[in-house]
Amino acid sequence: MKMKNLLTICGIAAALAASVVGVSAQTNPVSSPIGSDNANPAQQRFLQHVHDGLGLTNESDWNAIQPLVQNVYAAQRDLLPSTGVSRVPSLNRVINGTNSVGTVRTVRRVAFGPSTPEAQALQQAVDENASADDIKAALAAYHAAQKAKREKLEAAQESLRQALTPQQEARATLLKVLD
Repeated sequence: MKMKNLLTICGIAAALAASVVGVSAQTNPVSSPIGSDNANPAQQRFLQHVHDGLGLTNESDWNAIQPLVQNVYAAQRDLLPSTGVSRVPSLNRVINGTNSVGTVRTVRRVAFGPSTPEAQALQQAVDENASADDIKAALAAYHAAQKAKREKLEAAQESLRQALTPQQEARATLLKVLD
């Protein structure tokens, strides 16, 4: 009887092991159409979303526009607000009543990626209570950098737009890939 139970357990374990191998051998649907295993997960999801949303059935069409979509993704990512420092009171200070409006020193990073030099210079000018002229100069540099990023995004979107059919352009616009 013990041998029969042992064989039954071994059979169940073997069946489970075989099913796990079968599941792990399946292809990842996110990486198949984009063909870039070294892309970050967010970029893979974006590319998969665009691939599916454009309704492409011919992979050669996708291969032709994929680099253009990746350029738009990179330009959109670069235009996002960079990591900033915001002054927020710590929960402990608020609970214990030791927080005063002018002395908040706790900082929190906004997680959007590395901060740009222009954003850092502007933040430093604000933190150090710089003169109005210094703040205006830092603000002008920040705006110029943002304008250059917007122009890069517009150029990437225009390149993509030229490669799409009118229906694909409409779909890409609804997917927020094009403005």
